[in-house]
Amino acid sequence: MRLLASLVLLAAVTPSWTPQPLPMVLKTGETLARKPLPATMPGGLAIFDFDGDGRLDLFFANGGEFPAGRKTRPEHANRLFRNLGAMRFADVTTGAGVTGTDYAFGATAGDYDADGHVDLLVSGLHGVTLYHNRGDGTFADVTRPAGLAGDQRWAVAAGWFDKDNDRDLDLIVIHYVAWNAATERQCIVDGRPDFCHPKHYAATTHSLYENRGDGVFADVSAAAGFNAHPGKGMSVAIADFDADGYADLFIPNDRVFNQLFLSRDQGKRFEEAAFAWGVAAPLDGNPPSSMGTDAQDFDGDGRADLIYSALRDETFPLYRNTGSSFEEVTAATRLNVLSRFMAGWGILFADLDNDGQPDILAARSDALSVTGGRGAAAKEPPSWFRQQKGRYEHGTGWETLPKAMWRGAAAADLNQDGCLDVVLTALEGAPQVLRHPCAGAQRWLAVDVRTPGARIRVGTSQWHFVSSASGYSSSVVASQHFGLGAATAADVEVIWPGGATKILKAVEANRIVKVTP
Repeated sequence: MRLLASLVLLAAVTPSWTPQPLPMVLKTGETLARKPLPATMPGGLAIFDFDGDGRLDLFFANGGEFPAGRKTRPEHANRLFRNLGAMRFADVTTGAGVTGTDYAFGATAGDYDADGHVDLLVSGLHGVTLYHNRGDGTFADVTRPAGLAGDQRWAVAAGWFDKDNDRDLDLIVIHYVAWNAATERQCIVDGRPDFCHPKHYAATTHSLYENRGDGVFADVSAAAGFNAHPGKGMSVAIADFDADGYADLFIPNDRVFNQLFLSRDQGKRFEEAAFAWGVAAPLDGNPPSSMGTDAQDFDGDGRADLIYSALRDETFPLYRNTGSSFEEVTAATRLNVLSRFMAGWGILFADLDNDGQPDILAARSDALSVTGGRGAAAKEPPSWFRQQKGRYEHGTGWETLPKAMWRGAAAADLNQDGCLDVVLTALEGAPQVLRHPCAGAQRWLAVDVRTPGARIRVGTSQWHFVSSASGYSSSVVASQHFGLGAATAADVEVIWPGGATKILKAVEANRIVKVTP
């Protein structure tokens, strides 16, 4: 009896990853009878400090109503939650001016005008919306004066990056398919209305905008080579994959071959090289339902590797960057066994146990409707794949997390305790903040460098590639988090776009260090 009581007491006091819901619902606009394709696609989020108080705030893109694909009711509003500290968040959407009018899918944060305040771009069914951060807790919609209102195609994701190393942020916008409410077809799956297969929709091209430095962007998609390569893009990963000093773009596509755009002529044009580099499709040659993606160095060789999520029986393909190509290592790392029977959306690298080895976390669920013919199996729990010296296993503490139609995922230290917390979104559900239990956690170091394209080395083999894009149509602008394991100090090296470098020796663990050029 004493042993049983001890076990019960231990279970009661052991910290766990407890979901903390936020007061909103991610609205899709689908009904039992009608399943417009866009209704399965929302869920992107952005984590950034919008008010400059040193705490990371949360923004969630939200859907709307069909057939117009607009926000028609208060519950359709995008939501901005101010971080009050101690994992408390206040809804400041209306006062900040970011409720939105378009059916929205994702968000990307970045200081495009270098005024010290992080701005926000929201991707929507009728194009993008650019919100300029005034620095007083409010945003101004500057989409039209910024030159971004002309393209009203369906935009799922976007990313800020400095394509030409001129020290201002350019913009890539990822378009999905050509969709029109007036011609939307009715599809039946196992006797019930459900979302149609992407094969029924025409591919489209992506948009590249060059920052002119005066608050206006110029569409350079044609000159840069993007108009020659249509796809069905779901997200974007940005890093210098070929180590030539300029940022490249990986775009996972839905059931058509993925795209890898390598920078050429100092960012003036891009060469599509997915086949040449081995990332157009997995080893079986079949283009999967590629969705979310992330680029970081998971094996400590200093090169940006790739992962993306897909549907059941497609695995979550993982690629090691060799310097001149990508080698698929999904099987070698056991990720194929772990993910074979999963469907995923948001996916990213994150060291959740501070052991210095980047783990992988995934927001999971099917693309089909939860009220459709196969709805009983549509909901899934999120997953943490813990790295153990190049191989993956299921991370502990996530076994009891609820099943839902998870979509977006992002990781950041929201309460500044030295452990990464996780934020998830779910269709027709409340966003969830998973507070890291941080019990007996190993040491850590956070390097405050937020310039997209910067590379950061901590110790001898940990590298981070700073990016505005993460997971599925999401974004994090925050200090770069490194687990140190048992180490009490580590050297830090930062290399900015253009080559400026700074090295700090023996930085003590368990602190945030700000590094400037």
